[in-house]
Amino acid sequence: SSGINAEWPLRPGTVVDNAMLAVDRKDFCHTREAYKDNPQPIGSNVTISAPHMHAHALETLAAYLQPGSKVLDVGCGSGYLTTCMAIMVGEAGRVVGIDHIKDLVELSKSNTARSHQTL
Repeated sequence: SSGINAEWPLRPGTVVDNAMLAVDRKDFCHTREAYKDNPQPIGSNVTISAPHMHAHALETLAAYLQPGSKVLDVGCGSGYLTTCMAIMVGEAGRVVGIDHIKDLVELSKSNTARSHQTL
């Protein structure tokens, strides 16, 4: 199952799409419409951004999300984008996600542990 749905044009082989495809959105968005290309509620009156917005953010930051990079994700929410960034920086890199809402920090940790225990 992919983190990108048919509404978002895939570009197989790009580092951003490879990262997004490696992180299943349904592990971070627990709604029936997890793969829709629009924001979805994640609790605490917060939403996970639409996949095209995550792709845009990752594409904008791609030059900085190189193997071995160190990244701080402020406002980690569900942990989806943090996990995509971690895929992009690889094992030699480090990504830390923070949020001012404690419940979202815990949500992010549990979501990431669901399929990416080594991150």
